[in-house]
Amino acid sequence: MSKIGDLLSKINLSGTWRLDEPLASHTTFQIGGPADAMVFPRCLEDVRAIRHLARSEGLPLFLLGKGANLLVADRGIRGLVVNLTTLAEWSFEKGLFRAQAGLEVSTAAEIGQKGGFSCLEFLNAMPSTVGGAVFMNARCYGAEIADVLDSVLILDENNNEQIVPFLKDQWSYKVSPFQNQDQVILEACFRTVPAASEEIARVMKANADDRQSKGHFRLPCAGSVFKNNHDFGAPSGVLIDRVGLKGLRRGQAFVSDWHANIIVNQGGATADDLRALILEVKDRVAQATGFVLEEEVIYAGDWT
Repeated sequence: MSKIGDLLSKINLSGTWRLDEPLASHTTFQIGGPADAMVFPRCLEDVRAIRHLARSEGLPLFLLGKGANLLVADRGIRGLVVNLTTLAEWSFEKGLFRAQAGLEVSTAAEIGQKGGFSCLEFLNAMPSTVGGAVFMNARCYGAEIADVLDSVLILDENNNEQIVPFLKDQWSYKVSPFQNQDQVILEACFRTVPAASEEIARVMKANADDRQSKGHFRLPCAGSVFKNNHDFGAPSGVLIDRVGLKGLRRGQAFVSDWHANIIVNQGGATADDLRALILEVKDRVAQATGFVLEEEVIYAGDWT
C-alpha cells in the first residue's frame, strides 16, 4: 500500500485519496474490508488519470457509487477504488438533464421536482448514484433508466471520452450495454417532460413511503437481493417465502421476516456469512421449485 500511496502522490490529482479505507463505511450492507486505496476525484480528468495509473502499474481498479447492490469481501478490495460520489455536477438545457455519475438519484429527482420537469422521480429514495443506476438499468415502480436515457459520456477502452447514444435494442430488464465492458460511466443525459411540481412531489413521496413500508431502511441491506423473473410466475420474495425461508440466519445475517427478498445485516455480519446465506437461499429455492434465482447483488473484492 505504501507503493500505491507513492504512485498516487506523483500524478497531481485535484481530488483526495486515503489508504486502507474501510469499505463498510461506503456500502449499504455496512459490510466490507479495506480498500488498498480509495480515491475521491474532483473532476473528470482525475478519473482518466487514475485509470491510466492503474493500467500502467497493473493495479486493479474498482468504481464505487453509493455501494448499494454491493457485497464487499471481508478481505476488502485490492488496488484502487474510485469513489465517484464526489462527481455530482448537473445542468438542465433544451429539455435534457445532464448529471455526473456521482449525483444521487434522489437528489436528481428533487432537482426535477423543483424545476418542474419529470425525469427520475421513479428512483426517489433508491440508494444509488446516476452512474450506478445507468450501469444497472435501475428499475422500479414500472419505469426504468432506459425509458428516459438520451446518452452517456464514458471513458472508452482506450481511456478517451466518448458519447454513447441510447439504442433501445442494447437495453433490457436490469441490463445495460456497460455491464461486462471496460468502460467508465462519467455522466448521463436524460430526456425530460414538463410536469407540475406538486404531482412530481406526490410520486416521490409515494415511492419513498412504499420503500419505507417494505422495510428497506430498517436494517443495513441492499434492498432486493434477487431479480424478479416473470417466467417464474411470482416475485422472488414470494418464492422465498413459500419455501419457508424468512428468518433463515447465518451469524448476524438473516432473511428478513417482513420481506423475503431482503437479507439484512443485524449488526456485525460478515461478508462470508451473508454470501453463504444468499447462496443457501438460492439453492433451497431451486431444490423446492426448480427456479434458479439470479442475484442483483454484485460480489466485489478478494473472496479467495
